[in-house]
Amino acid sequence: MKKITCLIAAAVVLFAAVSFEACQTTKTSTATKMLKFDLEKGKGYDYEMTVSMDQEIMGQEIKMDMTTYYSMDVNGDDSGTKTIVSSFERFKLKTEVAGFNIDVDTDKPVSSDTAELKKDPMQIFNRIFGSIKGQKFTMKVNPEGKITEVTGFENMAENIAGSLGLDEDEKQEMMKEFNGQFNADEIKQNLERFWYIFPNKEIKVGDTWDKVSEVGGKLPARYKSTYKVTDIEGDMVTLEEVSKIESKGDEKLSLSGEVTGTIVVDSRSGLVVTADQDMDIKASGGGMSFDIKGKSKIKGKAR
Repeated sequence: MKKITCLIAAAVVLFAAVSFEACQTTKTSTATKMLKFDLEKGKGYDYEMTVSMDQEIMGQEIKMDMTTYYSMDVNGDDSGTKTIVSSFERFKLKTEVAGFNIDVDTDKPVSSDTAELKKDPMQIFNRIFGSIKGQKFTMKVNPEGKITEVTGFENMAENIAGSLGLDEDEKQEMMKEFNGQFNADEIKQNLERFWYIFPNKEIKVGDTWDKVSEVGGKLPARYKSTYKVTDIEGDMVTLEEVSKIESKGDEKLSLSGEVTGTIVVDSRSGLVVTADQDMDIKASGGGMSFDIKGKSKIKGKAR
């Protein structure tokens, strides 16, 4: 009798566990959340964005790791379009190609001695990028995560160059390097790859939607992205991304490839908590072709 009682008790426990799991699964699969870019007015957020690239051109290996840290304060909300004042908190860059190395970290002290710069021209990169720390710009972002306006870059490079005490040639070189990396279009495209993901509607597990975006710069391309809700746990929504990459049609460099990744979003604000993406791109032009492998990561948190 005791053995039978134990078996019955075990069966009851097993049934309860299975039922609980089934209920949890049902709860997750039927839950709905409003998913839109909705960072709260009056609050601050911090983002860390990392991009790692690995490519080989004509037998020459090229590696690059770049991390940008942003602080963002939401100071306006016009019918859902957020006004965000952002500043560069830190920038790191490492590049290795043909024995040529660039190692930049804006948290490291940089000599202001012009004579040192002439002895080691590579220091100009540290001075250029070190000067961005604390620089501010403003964005307007709609509920789909589309950046509709970026201001604050108009005279930034010239003002920074003037403050560094560079001669005219050095000043022009600094402005060229700065404007190539830090300008309204580059910032917009970099952030939109993580922000322009929202359907601006109620979603549930299994829902999908499409987005099309374009990037310029050194690798201009069109991204045709599909996002799928794979999990909802509490307020956290997990998305699966598959993006097809193609040339925009009017560039000398032809691109094809794919980006795949996973994004976790806090549905209460649209904060991208984490995002991990893998890039596999083939570029061809001028009689050459090369493969580009890369990873990008983002971490976001509310202050």
